[in-house]
Amino acid sequence: MLTELDVRQAVEFESREHPVLSVYLNVDPHRRSPEKYKLALRNLLSQAEGADPRDIQKVQNYVEMGYNWQGRGIILFSCAGEDFWWAQNLPVPVEDQVFVSHRPYVHQLAGLLDTYKRLGVIHVDQMGARLYVFHMGYLEAVEGHLGEEVRTHKAGGWAAQRYQRHEAETARQNLQDAAELAEEFYRQTNTRRLILAGTEQNVARFREMLSHRLRSMVIGEIAADANASPAEIQEKATELARQVAEEEGKVVADQVITAAHKGQNAVLGLAETLNAVQSGRAQHVVVLAGYSQPAYRLKGSGYVVLDPAEAEESGSLDELEELPDAVDSVLRRALLQGIDVTVLKEHPELEKAGKIGALTRY
Repeated sequence: MLTELDVRQAVEFESREHPVLSVYLNVDPHRRSPEKYKLALRNLLSQAEGADPRDIQKVQNYVEMGYNWQGRGIILFSCAGEDFWWAQNLPVPVEDQVFVSHRPYVHQLAGLLDTYKRLGVIHVDQMGARLYVFHMGYLEAVEGHLGEEVRTHKAGGWAAQRYQRHEAETARQNLQDAAELAEEFYRQTNTRRLILAGTEQNVARFREMLSHRLRSMVIGEIAADANASPAEIQEKATELARQVAEEEGKVVADQVITAAHKGQNAVLGLAETLNAVQSGRAQHVVVLAGYSQPAYRLKGSGYVVLDPAEAEESGSLDELEELPDAVDSVLRRALLQGIDVTVLKEHPELEKAGKIGALTRY
């Protein structure tokens, strides 16, 4: 399971003396057989110019012998020279990518963390509800409430009507108890997004019983019968979460562009966004997937500049070193500072406006 500590270890690691090999590999069984993703890995590694052969061998050994064939994506960071190894098997897909630098390449990881952040799913039926928390596709926590059994009666007459009223009240009480349990459960797990699962009728009834706080957290609904497994729930819920994250990301990008054009608290373009993140002014960074641009970093202070002339103008005497991707540096700093990050596959207006931007505090 990918924890906050795991993320911080990847984001903070750096080697000044040795290269770091970063590999993202799609191993989704719906898309690739083991033979196909192993071939894809070999093709990726053939492009890893400057990588330590020991890192290449370790990655190959892991995928061919150490990987347990579970999940849909693998992320591997390796620096043999510093004895650093970071491996995650994810229940969510990734895009094939290889990168060699002095730090793990976190551009894609940042997007995954935004898309598949902590998500609560409430699977309801007349007996009660099962409460799940998924993070990056992993089942992180689970709770459940099983109330009194609800029976159906087909016979007519006054007795049947009485039974029906009793069973309707039983079902209502089961859902009410589950709603109260959900309130405390999702408060304790610090969950901010919810999906409701079940039949249309049960979900509609249950939604009415939720507190205003929980109702405001609901981002969508999925159909699921009473016997749906956690794996089935996870697959449907994470796909819906991906779709919602994409739509929400477009809204954020629109906000950034509009605010920047009005001269409000937003910036566009790599130079301005980089400055906002490095000065602690950024609130939410939005960027197009795959966008990258080389830059320079002052070795002493760690400050990143796009043009060596910037360092000369500031009178800095720090030695400059080349960075293969300044966008990755922006996202790394954003993750370390707890700044929200959105990575979009496409957004025509953001493409025209510099491919990256940020909402700022001032």
